[in-house]
Amino acid sequence: MDHRKTRLSSPTGRADERVVSAVAEVLAAQVDESTGTRGRLRRRVESLLAERHGPGAVPMPSKSAFYRLVEAMSEGTHAFGEATSRRSQARRPQGVFTPSSACRPGEIVQIDTTPLDVMVVLDNGVTGRVELTIGVDVATRTICASVLRPAGTKAVDAALLLAKMLVPEPMRPGWSDALALSATLIPHARLMNVDARLEHAAAKPVIVPETIGIDHGKVFVSDTFVSACRSLGISVQPSRPATPTDKGVVERTFSSINTLFCQHVAGYTGSNVTRRGARVEAVWTLAELDDLFQEWIVAC
Repeated sequence: MDHRKTRLSSPTGRADERVVSAVAEVLAAQVDESTGTRGRLRRRVESLLAERHGPGAVPMPSKSAFYRLVEAMSEGTHAFGEATSRRSQARRPQGVFTPSSACRPGEIVQIDTTPLDVMVVLDNGVTGRVELTIGVDVATRTICASVLRPAGTKAVDAALLLAKMLVPEPMRPGWSDALALSATLIPHARLMNVDARLEHAAAKPVIVPETIGIDHGKVFVSDTFVSACRSLGISVQPSRPATPTDKGVVERTFSSINTLFCQHVAGYTGSNVTRRGARVEAVWTLAELDDLFQEWIVAC
């Protein structure tokens, strides 16, 4: 019998199905473990086969054939790479990923917090990184509001984010007149009749959220934040635990902020220590960095 067609149609080739099943089971079981070697995997497969079928009942392939089988079955899973990447890959939803969608501004706003890859001078004179909390409208991809705080964002900061979403962004000293609401195509004069605060507002829309998507961070599930949402008539929609794809829009926005803003700012640290330069010095204070970031949101 010609087995060449079998080898081409299946990534596992002519390997014993019992071995293939054992390898798949062991690979799945070590997702949350520390990364090991292929040798450890082979010993665990041998032990599992002996337990289920008896010692020596299932012949093991040669070491080179076994490693080729493992390579084919573990492709794209980071089974022998970074543990964080492996866990993230395992949490991806089964089947085609369907992103969050909304038909009108404010229908769904996703919020989240992440450390910003920029060193700043804090109020006490010590240098350190800060945390950025943003709300992103799913329909328009607009950054509705943002809050910069030293590491350790609190529930009151998340509540402040809600408040900033509901009011116009004021023009700040030093900003170009081109960033003013009056310089845009938005019907400024008509809006002035509704709210006088728009006279000195920046060209950033005010989007009132109907539903806010959150993760299970203690800041967002706190009584302070949930009560603030309830008082404003905003529904809170938690994502599934450990499933960042449920908030894909805000997660992708953080990546865009890092490449379009952070890397051009003095004090940029890179995403991890292996990407950090030898001489990274904090130049901006927290207030100055916040001012730069707010201007970037409106201008870019």
